Amino acid sequence: MGIYAEKRDKLVARIEELTKRIATDTAKKQELEEKLKEANRLAMAEQFNCKPRELDDIINAEHSLLQKLRASGLSDSELLEMVGIPTDDSGKDGDSKNKDSSDSDTSEGTTEDDDEIKFYGEALTD
Repeated sequence: MGIYAEKRDKLVARIEELTKRIATDTAKKQELEEKLKEANRLAMAEQFNCKPRELDDIINAEHSLLQKLRASGLSDSELLEMVGIPTDDSGKDGDSKNKDSSDSDTSEGTTEDDDEIKFYGEALTD
C-alpha cells in the first residue's frame, strides 16, 4: 500500500502544479488578448486615419447610417451594389461584416445620408 500512497501523492502534487500553471497561463492569455484588442483598435484607427478615441464615434455613425439605409427598404445586396461590390456570393451570412465596412469606405447612392458617408470619408483621409 505504501507504493500506491506514494504514487497518489506524486499525482496529487503534479495535478496541483498543473492547476497552478493553467491559472498562470490563463492569466497570460487574457493579458495577451487585451493587448491584441488594443492592437486591433489601433490598427483600425490607423486604417481609417483617425485617432483611436474618435473610432467609436465613426463606427457608431457608420452603423446608424447603415441601419437607416436598411430601414428605408434597401436590402444588403442593394447596398453592396451601391458601393460596387458584386452580389453573386453576397447572400451568405458571413459577408455581413464586409458589408458594414464596405459601406463606410465608399459610397455611390442617392440619399441625403450620402453626405455623411462622404464627410467621414474626407475626414478619414485628412
